[in-house]
Amino acid sequence: MRLPRGRRARVVVIAALLTLCFLLLLGRAVDLAVLRGADLARQAARQHHEEVELVPHRGEIVDRNGDLLALSLDVPSIYVRPKELGDDRARLADVARVLRVPMTRLQSRLATEPFVWLKRQALPRELSSVLDLRVGGVGHLDEPRRVYPHGDLAAHVLGFVGMDAQGLSGLERRFDREIRGEPVVFLVDRDARGREFMRAASFTDAPTQGSRVELTLDEKIQAVTERELAAGVANAKAAGGAAVVLDPMTGEILALANVPTFNPNDRGDWGNPKHKDRVRNHAISDPYEPGSTFKAILAASALEDHVVTPTERFFCENGAYHVGKWTIHDSHPHGWLSFAEVVQFSSNIGASKVGDRLGRDRYYSWLRRFGFGQRSGIELPDESPGILRDGKSWARIDVLTHSFGQGISVTPVQMVAAYAAIANGGTLMRPFLVRRILSPNGEVSLEREPEAVRRVISPRTAEVATELLRRVVEEKGGTGSQARLDDFMVAGKTGTAQKVDARTHGYSSKRIGSFVGFVPADHPRAVILVLIDEPGTSSYGGVVAAPVFRKIAAATMALLRVQPTPRTAPASGGKVQQASAGRRLQTPAGRKQPEASARKQPEPPAPPPIEVAAVPGPLLEPGTPSFLGLSLREALTRAHADGWTVDVRGTGWVTEQSPLPGTPLGGDRRLALELRPDQPTARP
Repeated sequence: MRLPRGRRARVVVIAALLTLCFLLLLGRAVDLAVLRGADLARQAARQHHEEVELVPHRGEIVDRNGDLLALSLDVPSIYVRPKELGDDRARLADVARVLRVPMTRLQSRLATEPFVWLKRQALPRELSSVLDLRVGGVGHLDEPRRVYPHGDLAAHVLGFVGMDAQGLSGLERRFDREIRGEPVVFLVDRDARGREFMRAASFTDAPTQGSRVELTLDEKIQAVTERELAAGVANAKAAGGAAVVLDPMTGEILALANVPTFNPNDRGDWGNPKHKDRVRNHAISDPYEPGSTFKAILAASALEDHVVTPTERFFCENGAYHVGKWTIHDSHPHGWLSFAEVVQFSSNIGASKVGDRLGRDRYYSWLRRFGFGQRSGIELPDESPGILRDGKSWARIDVLTHSFGQGISVTPVQMVAAYAAIANGGTLMRPFLVRRILSPNGEVSLEREPEAVRRVISPRTAEVATELLRRVVEEKGGTGSQARLDDFMVAGKTGTAQKVDARTHGYSSKRIGSFVGFVPADHPRAVILVLIDEPGTSSYGGVVAAPVFRKIAAATMALLRVQPTPRTAPASGGKVQQASAGRRLQTPAGRKQPEASARKQPEPPAPPPIEVAAVPGPLLEPGTPSFLGLSLREALTRAHADGWTVDVRGTGWVTEQSPLPGTPLGGDRRLALELRPDQPTARP
């Protein structure tokens, strides 16, 4: 039956409309189910449950003896489920008052979120007060809180963590991935009526303990260092200070301290922007001009390059040395001094003349070899490389001033590592703080051994440089006499330097006094640096820093159980006729003398031949050193640094050696060591 044309047109229109509606519905279905399906599924899931991540358990940090320095303890974190408050909503203000949380900060979150933290990592007494209020919808969970049991001890080494257990400073930041562990997540679910509940079985993973970090620090030596440094800063009425104690044979840091310091347990202490300077690790991050402590580096470099001898004499211009428009001063006027006396009496003029002789290119090369101008590689963030301009840009005056530690900036860790190279016989060791890292199942994920960066100077040069530094402390008139110990020989050097004004970029009236040395001088067990920043009393390192060194050194020797050595007068070595004092050594072939950019200074007439005492002790031909009483690690480190080939039998500590200590050195440097597991009661 054929429909009339009018009705047929209406059917076509209706069919077209229905087809269009169907296509629209189909498109919408495809959009919802295919194009946006995954996103809508996530939104739906969020309407029914929410994931909340708990702070993971961080691994322990311990010192070299296993004493705890940082650990995580479970503490309560208090939360509220707003839709379960019911009639108790008005009483939530009482809970906020007990927890000291502003109610205004919670209002917006209470209206929109199904789960709200009231206070993370609360105190037990705060939880007790909240539970006494019996407010519905308020509960608690245990979360691990980072605790530093010794308070501010080693704070700049350990660092601190944030609320969510992320490392923010120090080793906590550097090894955050290893220490942090795996997070714990639980689900807050909703029923069909929109009421929230938390299922006990909703934990997605069991808590995983982070890795354990074992340090080279000694908690007792660290405590002594911090105590004596703080006392020294207070006595000097100074702005602050830093101290480092290092084992020269291995490069292990035994203590690293800064004053002022902070308590990593107190977020109000390290989180306050006003305390930014207290949190900064000045021992690795803030370069300073080392002053006369740098003369030890000059001495070792010049002796190794054979441009000077300890008994060679220099005219020290009676305290004022004019170089062009510049004038170099000594703190006390001197005439003729041997190079040994230049170091002993800390003559800037004598040092500058030795630096002038060494020359720009060679001196710059030596400073790089000693590790200056580059990061030491210590495992702490934000280490500074110091400030050492390219030697090609040095003028003659730069060579002269760098010779006594002006115009160059170093960090305390760089300085103590350079002195360690002199103390251990000439090898630059990489300083380090982390011995090893153990995963929760006991596997070693990281282990650090002593690492020799390079041989800097020969053992012979190291012995001569050590003797020059010993005279600074032990001989009459030396600037470091206040660092002297009764039971041990000390080798070291004082330093006093001006500080640069950050605004004018010129030198200010503020000073830094420092002392760097090692003890015992003959068999060093510790290199110690003490820096006193902006002292308000005397600015001399021999006055403000050397006494602090003495106290730290005495306590360190006792804690390391180093046997006192009797003081004996070193062999004199006879008298030396100095027939041509003040003469210049011949420049080695192929070396050019530095060009003088200023008028030449007239040489004073050479004095008549005089007798001066030869520098005693290590200037004589040495014999076989003693390895008795050392651990295997110490013995191997010391022997390899001196070029010995070692045969080892047994484990533990050295009880016998061949050749015997003091035996004259031969051409074949082979050493046999017998070890036993029982540690001897006395060590050399």
